[in-house]
This record gives sequence, structure tokens and C-alpha cells, in this order.
Amino acid sequence: MKKLSLFFIAFSLLIAGCKSNAAADKVKIKNTTDKNLVCVLGYNYPDLTFSFTSKQALLAKMDLLGVGAGQTKEIDTLGMCKQEVWDNNIKHSMLMLMVFDKDKLSSSDKLEDALVERYYFTYVQLMKTKGVITIK
Repeated sequence: MKKLSLFFIAFSLLIAGCKSNAAADKVKIKNTTDKNLVCVLGYNYPDLTFSFTSKQALLAKMDLLGVGAGQTKEIDTLGMCKQEVWDNNIKHSMLMLMVFDKDKLSSSDKLEDALVERYYFTYVQLMKTKGVITIK
């Protein structure tokens, strides 16, 4: 009985340890700026155009894609931190993150005018941050 109890305790600690060390399944954006941002993942590298979306589409998905100043928010709905999902969705092994200024996006005519930054990540780079991308 004592051995069985020790086995369950050791097994519970092992499971808890694995869960706490595992990377998140989805990409999160940590906005450390004082601006409200709209963040969009792009899977079609090296195509740097915005042919996959439009200003209207981004504005319509503001609740999903918007990351307020000082916030951290999950924006990935596919689970890019899982190797098999990455392999099935990412072209040329490079994930793009396009960051737009929310205020400029609302007021400008073109997406390019509201673009703040474009980031690129390999799977290994994303795993080093456990799926958290920090915008500075």
C-alpha cells in the first residue's frame, strides 16, 4: 500500500512538472508599447503583400486581433506552437507577424500606412519564447 501511494505521488509530480514546463499551444502577443495594436499572423512567406486580408477584414476581427497597450493576448487560433500544425500551415518554415497601429488602421486608406513592424520566426525561435512574441 505504501509503495502504491508513493507511486501515485511521484506520478502526480511528474505530470505537474511536465505541464508547467510545456510550451503553450498557441501564439501570444505581449504588447509592451503604449499603442493599441492589431496583430496578424501570416503564413505565406516570402509573399509580403497583404493579398490574404483587407482593412475591412481586420477591422471586423478587431476583438480577436487587437492587443491593447500593456496587454498580453492569444491571437493564434490554429495552434502554431505544435510542430505538426506548423508543418501543415507554414510555407518555407517562416511565420510572419504583422503589427498594425490600431488608430492608423482605422483612419488610413491602405494597410501599408498602418503597418508598424513585420516580424519573422522559425519554429525553433518561437519555441525559445514558449510562443510569446513581445512587441517593444
